[in-house]
Amino acid sequence: MATIHNIRKLGYSNLNLDLRGLTKAFTSTMLPLSARCRALLHEGCEVRLELPEDHKLARLMENSNWAHLIDPREYAPSTFAAGSHLPAIVYNNEAQQFEAVDKIVNFVLQNMDLDNRAQLGALEWAVNEIADNVLNHAESRIGGIVQVNAHRDKAIEFVVCDAGLGIPRTLRSTHPYLTSDSEALDRAIREGVTRDQERNQGNGLYGSYRLAQLSNGYFHINSGYASLAYTEKSGFRSVRQDVPYPGSSIVCAVKLNDSELLSEALTFKGKRYSPYTYVDRLEEQKTVKIDLSTECRSFGSRAVAQPLRMKIENILKTTDAQIVLELSDVALITSSFADEVFGKIFVLLGPIGFSNRIVVSGTNKIVRQLIDRSIMQRMATNNMG
Repeated sequence: MATIHNIRKLGYSNLNLDLRGLTKAFTSTMLPLSARCRALLHEGCEVRLELPEDHKLARLMENSNWAHLIDPREYAPSTFAAGSHLPAIVYNNEAQQFEAVDKIVNFVLQNMDLDNRAQLGALEWAVNEIADNVLNHAESRIGGIVQVNAHRDKAIEFVVCDAGLGIPRTLRSTHPYLTSDSEALDRAIREGVTRDQERNQGNGLYGSYRLAQLSNGYFHINSGYASLAYTEKSGFRSVRQDVPYPGSSIVCAVKLNDSELLSEALTFKGKRYSPYTYVDRLEEQKTVKIDLSTECRSFGSRAVAQPLRMKIENILKTTDAQIVLELSDVALITSSFADEVFGKIFVLLGPIGFSNRIVVSGTNKIVRQLIDRSIMQRMATNNMG
C-alpha cells in the first residue's frame, strides 16, 4: 500500500502487481489491497496482476475474487461456491447490500453449528450495519466490498472495505474537535457516535467492536492516517500511520460460542437490542423451501452434502418452520449423499419429528428409493425400528 501511494505521488498511471513470490495471503490484507486497486482502475490507472507461483495460493486468489477485483480484464469474477470462505462481494446500493448479507447468512448456516437464533442475529446485525455505513457515509466510487470466512474455533471473520472519504474525514464534518485521525477512529467505536444523528444511531462500529471484544475475537480498522486494533492478547490500541488508507477497511472476528455474551454486546443506552433477522423472516414464512438443485453443486459425495445438512439442522434449531426439500430437478444422488442429509436428519428428529418438520418433494423413483434406504439403514443402526 505504501508503494502504491508513493507511485501515485510520482504521477505514474500504470501499475504491475507482481505477486509471483507470495507465499501466504489473508482476507484482512488482500481485500483492502483489492479495493485500492479497484479504485485506481476507476481513476483511469492500468493495474496488472501476476499471480503467485504457488498454484494453491493462485487458486485462492481467483476463488476469493481478489484477482478479478485487482485485474478484471485478465481474471473473470469468481464462481466459487464451496469451502470455508465466500468470494468477495461488491455492492453499490441497498438491494445489492441486502443480497450480499443474505448470502453471508446462508454461508454461516452452512458452515457453523449454531445453538440458537441469537448467535446468527448478532452476526447478521453487525455485517449489515458495517456494510450500510459504506452507503450512508463513505461516498465510495467503487461501492463497498464485503467478504466472510469461517474459522475452526467457531469464529466468523468478516471484512468490509471501501474507497470513500474515510472515517476520520466523515466524522470531522460534524465533530471538528477531532484533531487527529487516530483520535477519530477511537471516537468512532464509542456508543452513539455518528456523522448524522438524525439518520443514524451511531452504534454499528460500537456494537461490532463489542461483539468482537466480548466473544474473544478481534477487531481492526484502517482509515486515513490511522489504524485501530483490538485483540484479546494485546488489548486496544489506536495509532497514527505514515501512509494513508484512502477509504476504510474494517475487520471483525466474532466467536459464536456464547449467545448470552453476543446479546449483551447489543446493549445500547442500557437496553438490549433484538434485531429483526433472516431467521425471523424464515419463521414468519411457516414453511421454508430449499431447492437442492440450486443449493448443491453436485450430489455425488458426503462432503458436498455436509453444508446442506448443516443448514437444515440450523434452521430446525433456530425456527419452528417446516422445511420442504425440493428435488424436482435432481436426477440422481449417491447413497452417501442421501445418508448424510436424510439419514442423519431422520436420526436427529426421530420418526415423528421428521414427519412433522421435513417434507421431501419432487423426487423421482430412484432418488426416493435411495432416500428411503438411507433412512431404513439409519433406523436399523440406531435401533429405531
